[in-house]
Amino acid sequence: MKNREDLTAKAQAVIAMGEKVLTTESKGYQQQTFVNEQQFHDFRISGLSFLSRVFGDNSQYYQHFKSEVTSPGTSRTKRGLGILSAATAELQNNWVETTRGSITSEILAEFMAMAENHIEAGNLQSGLILIGAVIEKHLRNLCLAGNINTTNQQSGSATPKKPLQLTGEAYKKKLYDRQQHKKIITWLEICGNAALNTMNDISIEQVQDMHADVSRFLADTPY
Repeated sequence: MKNREDLTAKAQAVIAMGEKVLTTESKGYQQQTFVNEQQFHDFRISGLSFLSRVFGDNSQYYQHFKSEVTSPGTSRTKRGLGILSAATAELQNNWVETTRGSITSEILAEFMAMAENHIEAGNLQSGLILIGAVIEKHLRNLCLAGNINTTNQQSGSATPKKPLQLTGEAYKKKLYDRQQHKKIITWLEICGNAALNTMNDISIEQVQDMHADVSRFLADTPY
């Protein structure tokens, strides 16, 4: 899977940073060994960022890295490399269910269940608004997993990209095919109209079919 390959490459890049830190080793007082402080902290920040984004802040990898990789020494750096190597192995062998991905999927599934309840009760507008929120959140997380920036830089500040821009960039990076991209554009238009209270005539059957299609899209594009 492309996303797994991208994240594995990112993990290897962070590991390479740590290995480079070890080349700066020097001996200090009472035979203690130290490494370049700036390079060490760059490695630490990169490691924490990677583990947080992929496995979540509550994962054992993130928590162990945070508590063990604390000071610019050889031993601490090696501990960090060990943690990252273990995380990379899990990423390669058990990609489908990372901690963060699993939790996010559960939350989105709950929103989809709420949307289904609204639809079955005939409240199509509320159902579509919830579906729209799920699509946007899923696109944003999918892009993050695919190393696609989800913000635009304007006048020195970051603003979140709109869902249409996100799906366009995800399609260009081949996270899904052209047919799926066109479907997403249609879904976003329908959900956007619902949010603006400008819905055209749409039947409950059409909304039910859309709900089923979006559910399949979520299942087919894990991150």
